[in-house]
Amino acid sequence: MTNRIFVFSGHLGKDRLGHALAETYAEAARQSGAEVRVMNLSTMSFESALFSGDFKGDQVLEPDVAAFQENLKWCSHWTPIYPLWWGGMPGPMKGLLDRALLPGVAFQIVEGEELPAKLLKGRNARVIITSDTAAHYYEELYECAHDKVMGRQILDFIGFEEHSFKMFSPTYLAGEDERAAWIAETAELGKQDALAVQDVLAVA
Repeated sequence: MTNRIFVFSGHLGKDRLGHALAETYAEAARQSGAEVRVMNLSTMSFESALFSGDFKGDQVLEPDVAAFQENLKWCSHWTPIYPLWWGGMPGPMKGLLDRALLPGVAFQIVEGEELPAKLLKGRNARVIITSDTAAHYYEELYECAHDKVMGRQILDFIGFEEHSFKMFSPTYLAGEDERAAWIAETAELGKQDALAVQDVLAVA
């Protein structure tokens, strides 16, 4: 089965390192035979607030949110690439997940069960994060806190049980040579993910 890779660039600015990483990863994956779809948070238009915390409101999905949902269902592998801001993903990206990961799409409540059914099983993810925080501080002082939230409470919760994290940091100290090395490493990751042999479910 040809890998279907959904690349999501979660930086809000223009001409940012994260966008360059996303473009590089996507192109390497395409050249290695994967089908690739790309979305960029900075070009999306949607209300980031979920008005009904119980998911029972009548909030209409904007086209960009619906497209994001469709790409998650379509893919066999998801690669979100985004900066670490105040220990987490950018606010509008979190809002997008609030709006998109709905019952019937990402999970389903099962009567009598403490945990819901995972509706996006059979897929995996590689999370690529840029950060001004040095890796040893992130690991030792903050105990990789965001990895736990993204990995356990989001990805695993909806079915992306196989996932990995890659951080490039500290970005504000990186010179041109180091950034070029990061881009080259990201291209290699895109190639690896495109060529990876995966036992995936047939997904729509």
